[in-house]
This record gives sequence, C-alpha cells and structure tokens, in this order.
Amino acid sequence: MRLDDILPEWHYRERHVIEIDAPADVVFRAVADVTWHEVPVFRTLMGLRRGGTPQAQARILASMADGGFTVLDRLGNELVLGTLSRTRFRGAAPLPAGEPADGFRGFTAPGHWKIAVNFHRRGSTVSTETRVWATDERARRAFRPYWLAVRGPSGMIRRVWLRAVRERAHNEPVFL
Repeated sequence: MRLDDILPEWHYRERHVIEIDAPADVVFRAVADVTWHEVPVFRTLMGLRRGGTPQAQARILASMADGGFTVLDRLGNELVLGTLSRTRFRGAAPLPAGEPADGFRGFTAPGHWKIAVNFHRRGSTVSTETRVWATDERARRAFRPYWLAVRGPSGMIRRVWLRAVRERAHNEPVFL
C-alpha cells in the first residue's frame, strides 16, 4: 500500500528528491542502514528536541521505530512508516490491532496527528515525503506552530539524509 493509499489527504506536507543511480534493493538497504553519524545535523537537532544526543552509530530508521513509528508497508519501490501522535506531544498512541496500515488509515480519534513518512524510488529518482493529518480542527491548529518551527530544519535534515543514502548506495560493493 503506497503513501497515497495510506494518507491520501494531509494538512501539512514536506517532500524532497535526489537522484541515486543504484538498484532499488541497494537504495532501500542504504535507507535502512544510514546512521545518526552520517546525518550530523539530524543528530544535533534530535538531541535538542529529546534532551540527549542519540548514539552516533544507531540507525535512524531503528531510532524512529523506537520513537513510535511503525512500518506500514514495504513495496519494492516504497517504504512507508507512520505514527499516531497525541496532541501536546504526549507520545505516540498505539495503532489499533490488526494490519498496521489499516489501523493507521482508519484511526479517527480526536486530538491526534497521523504522521506518515515514505521513501519512494522511481527510476533513479528517490524521494522522501512527510504528511501530517490532524484528526480534528483543534489538533490541526495545535500542530501549525510546531510545523512552522520544524519545517525548515526538517527539510534540511531530509536533504542531508538523502545525500547520505546516495553516498551509501554508490559506495556499496557490487558482487557479480
């Protein structure tokens, strides 16, 4: 199930693109393996947000999972993660039982933000997109100041992260 199927509408959105000349499996292995050390700006900003610097060798995607993100789907050319966040930043809400993507899509409890992130590959173009849907008007209004504050740094993080993915993918040994 693609990001367009999982969160087809959004209140807030950020998208970044890079060219990576590598096979899909190499690209997605690089996405999964990039560490905080390879994206120092991410490490610094997340350290400020969380009150401590993450381990430099920890993988970013694994850290996202530790922070409440769940893999909602993994296709050959797309990886989609999502989290249900309570307003006032009280942590992630658990996904309803069953298939994660279905639970995420069907979640409507007021006072939450549905946040989905993907990595998508089409040809040599690799993109990452973040979408946020507020489950009610109050949640939408509450997210706006946060989005205005983090959108710039978030965009910078995504661009550096994509460059780290490209660097890893281009440096992976090829076995014939």
